[in-house]
Amino acid sequence: MRKHGDERDIDRRRNHVSNIQDGPEWRKHRTLPPANKTWPTCLIIAPTSVVPNWEREFETWGYFEVGSYTGSKKEREDVLTDFKMGRLDVVLTTFEVARRDIALLDDLAWSAVFIDEAHRVKNPRSKITVAFNQFTCLRRFGLTGTTIQNSYMEAWTILDWTNPGRLGTSNQWKGYIVKPLTIGQSASATEEERTKALSVAITVRDKVLPRFFKRRTKDIIKHQLPTKTDEVVFCPLTPIQIAVYRRILNMQPVQNLVKKDELCDCGSEDKRKDCCHPIEKGGVLKYMSILIKISNHLALILPAPNDSPEQTIRNRELAEVAFPDQPIPKYGTAMLLPQYCGKWVVLDTLLREWRKDRTNKVLIFTKSVKLLDMLEFHLNTNSYGFLKLDGSTKQNDRMPMIDRFHRDPDVFIFLISTLAGGTGLNLTGANKVVIFDPNWNPAHDLQAMDRAYRFGQTRDVFVYRLLGAGSIEELIYARQLYKQQQMAIGYQASVQTRYFSGVQGDTSRQGELFGIKNIFKLHEDTLATKMAIEKATIMELDWALAHLNSKSKKVAKSKAEDWVYEADSKSGKEEADLRGLSALLFDDEPPEVADDNDIHKTLSAIGVKYSHRNDDVLLPSRIEEERSRTALKEAKRKRAAANKQKSGRQGSPKKSKTPEPQWPPRRKHHKAPLSPQSKLALRQIALIELGMINSPPDLPVFAQSFARKSSEEQDEILAKLDAHVRDNS
Repeated sequence: MRKHGDERDIDRRRNHVSNIQDGPEWRKHRTLPPANKTWPTCLIIAPTSVVPNWEREFETWGYFEVGSYTGSKKEREDVLTDFKMGRLDVVLTTFEVARRDIALLDDLAWSAVFIDEAHRVKNPRSKITVAFNQFTCLRRFGLTGTTIQNSYMEAWTILDWTNPGRLGTSNQWKGYIVKPLTIGQSASATEEERTKALSVAITVRDKVLPRFFKRRTKDIIKHQLPTKTDEVVFCPLTPIQIAVYRRILNMQPVQNLVKKDELCDCGSEDKRKDCCHPIEKGGVLKYMSILIKISNHLALILPAPNDSPEQTIRNRELAEVAFPDQPIPKYGTAMLLPQYCGKWVVLDTLLREWRKDRTNKVLIFTKSVKLLDMLEFHLNTNSYGFLKLDGSTKQNDRMPMIDRFHRDPDVFIFLISTLAGGTGLNLTGANKVVIFDPNWNPAHDLQAMDRAYRFGQTRDVFVYRLLGAGSIEELIYARQLYKQQQMAIGYQASVQTRYFSGVQGDTSRQGELFGIKNIFKLHEDTLATKMAIEKATIMELDWALAHLNSKSKKVAKSKAEDWVYEADSKSGKEEADLRGLSALLFDDEPPEVADDNDIHKTLSAIGVKYSHRNDDVLLPSRIEEERSRTALKEAKRKRAAANKQKSGRQGSPKKSKTPEPQWPPRRKHHKAPLSPQSKLALRQIALIELGMINSPPDLPVFAQSFARKSSEEQDEILAKLDAHVRDNS
């Protein structure tokens, strides 16, 4: 029996149940058919704040019988009774209620189960995931914007929930997918490891995900959106911040963590953690949190008026370490002292510059409640009109606040807690966004930015992420980059520049990203992120100068990509594991993005030595694509040679003494081709002699510029270098 899709569907189910109850089956056995016998049913599990949105959408877009399985026990029992009797099409509930009442819900007559924000089931051992795997209904759908957040294993957990058993076991996924992709992402990966990672990524993108995963991005509406500039600003720590940071790193409990696996100094030859220097339980998270606070504002480690008695004692002990042999600063005074926060000067500069144009509106996000209060005090002191939204803001007060932010010209700033308001809000009236402190999970920061950069935005959006340069926040951002590259590789098989040598989950290859020693480190005189990016781009440039030829083929782009399809069609059994490379497409040049006036000059004037655009760092690498092509050709050549040698041994034992003629024949005037090392050296000299590079600091700038150019532009530069080499040889 079909629905009509109009007013005739109102009370359709209730009338149907009433008719059944007039029949003999009900009068005799008091039983009703399953709830989905006549029309399909569905359970939707969503975050608490989103359940009302689902109710509103069902009211707007159709005639459905909807019950909300929330509220008191009596209210929930009534909804469940209505469903069992067949009176409801849809039941809405929250994660917490569904987990708690899973025994009442798991075997009901659901035609389909939906989870909104399905990344909540990314941990296979969490109570929510274990509970939701009990549903007997196997028609399951997960809705999420972040299937891959922290690792490729999360994708398996979510997809295994929607399609139980279809993707193998977790160990199989780890061995076939996770391990080759994470190893291949490392800057220290061999050519074989890089090639295997690319092959696996393409297989995942073209063979696995299309069967279980439907992805939509802003690309489908990008022609309707303005541009977004995502600038990462490395704010110098103040001298006092640096001194306090050092004192915390030198604390004995921190040193015990850093040196835990070294041999004890007592001579026992046991590890320090097992001998005279036991590590503090929970110490890693405790001291990480302290360093994050110091990176943002020293007042965060001072006793505050609203602290609990336990917090006051802890903060007083910490303040005595941070400020030895001197009076401990007062919290209220410290909040406004610029020497206690390197980010204050940057934020002040941005706000003053933006306030010159009264049409600008700003969103400021922070994940710290105490920092939110400090920002509120700071904005009040500077007489900025603003609103504030945090976890204490009532649901009913949110929409009026959003409306006022959009309509009131005197409201310049919206202060928002990242966790309370980083999702679900439409704030397209803002055109400037500040992420005051980064999150370990890049999805939280990206979601926060998208409060302004979303459908309905009419102005270019400028995002500024503020990082404490040299501190743990640089490591947090580096991990964000690593995770965003994982997303690009996992979703799109994107060939990314390998900035970091660390391998996630491999304790023997922690590199500069993973492990306790990287967490408890201060890069006082260097910008670790800047150095990693420059080193990687210079290595790519060196490879290009050593291996790329400058002969340009004047053919259309589609023809230039024929090599990948041709390689697929001609490959033999030995290359079967590399098939699918034909789906690798070369990305177009990114669109030009407008600059935010003279902000960069202003930031430089107040001591900011480095900033970059996040999207530029995450662009697919054409040089890495070419390197992959070369590696595949070399692998194919070696296999062909091995097969030829093998077939020769199996053939006739008689060998001709006459050597095979060389073709094309080598003439006396022919010069042997240059080795990669010689080509690299000659082209590097040409770069200097042609003035493309005038000093050592120019090299990383040129390398990054070269990497972002099109294949044709790169070829033109190489041709100029080769012409110069020929003219001067």
